[in-house]
Amino acid sequence: MITDNNRYDEIPLLIAKQLAGTISDEERLQLEAWRKQSVFNEDAYQRLMDKERLTMEHERRTLTNYERPLADMKHRLNHGRRSLRYLAAAAIALLLIGGALMPWDRHSVKDTEQLVAQAEIHPGHTQATLTRTNGDVVELTAETDLAKASSTPGSSKPASESQNQTEVFNNLSTPRGGEFKVTLEDGTEVWLNAETTLRYPEAFSTQERRVEVSGEAYFKVSHDAKRPFYVISGGQEVRVYGTEFNVNGYADESSIRTTLVEGSISLRPLNGNGSELMLSPGNQAVFDKQEARARVQQVDTDVVTSWRSGTFVFEDQTMEQIMQTLSRWYDFQYEFTSPDLAKTVFMGSIPRYGSFSEVAHIFEKMGGIRLRQKADKVIISEK
Repeated sequence: MITDNNRYDEIPLLIAKQLAGTISDEERLQLEAWRKQSVFNEDAYQRLMDKERLTMEHERRTLTNYERPLADMKHRLNHGRRSLRYLAAAAIALLLIGGALMPWDRHSVKDTEQLVAQAEIHPGHTQATLTRTNGDVVELTAETDLAKASSTPGSSKPASESQNQTEVFNNLSTPRGGEFKVTLEDGTEVWLNAETTLRYPEAFSTQERRVEVSGEAYFKVSHDAKRPFYVISGGQEVRVYGTEFNVNGYADESSIRTTLVEGSISLRPLNGNGSELMLSPGNQAVFDKQEARARVQQVDTDVVTSWRSGTFVFEDQTMEQIMQTLSRWYDFQYEFTSPDLAKTVFMGSIPRYGSFSEVAHIFEKMGGIRLRQKADKVIISEK
């Protein structure tokens, strides 16, 4: 039977055996007993038995490096209360549910249910709104053919065939709780995070390629030596030389963070003041909007771009910054019970596609922070 001392080891293993079809009759009875302990346990079990969901999580898992979340978890846990055997069991749980921690302890399960007792807050998904030049508005989903949706009659002719042709622009916007990927006319790929807008032409001109972005976007620019690629964001201009980089420039934040993953880019203020600033891979330029000046720092690009691979990785960020990021993705309002709590620095990893109850549990176990839902707000307090 599963005892209080070995429950953390056994439950993930039993679920794995159930999925593989190798579970024994005695083990099945043990698993059924665990399922009956709480609504949360039963819900977790049913989600793991959903073949379509498992397929989606497997695809996400192939894009995600789980070594860091496990290392962060190991760093945060009290070794006196959690053994390495728990970490091994947690690793299996991570693999099973795509990075979300499952609270096996019935006491912590009960607490988590009380913290998020109202309608579950769900993670974002693929959705966007396309506003065409002629005023047409098209709602986009993962199944939408964006090429057809964004094509304006008579605009299929490349802009290069006429020097005087007026560029036709589209606005692609993701809402809070949305993400979207678009491939531009030249083959450039752009991934949009939540609450982001990209303004781009249906066909680029012969001299240059120019887009504007507000929010956060990851660019993989197609090389074209004859037509430089420019990204305008909140008072700065990025010139691209065929590369991959991340731009984080939300309107409600004081700075724009441009992180170079590979290749080469340069930045300069749109007001013309200041010299061109070149970046090397691993560099991040932090552009102060008010002063129109930038400073450069070394960063871990995997951390900055983790949102693209299914994980939020936070390094030395305040709870205010973290809640700002999570609220855009999960689409909720939040409130701190203490100003000091908002300034608390946290380091760790959170699965991007996990349910909000799972996120609340992670903060409770690793950060000593309580998240509870009250009406349309999430209240953050010390545990």
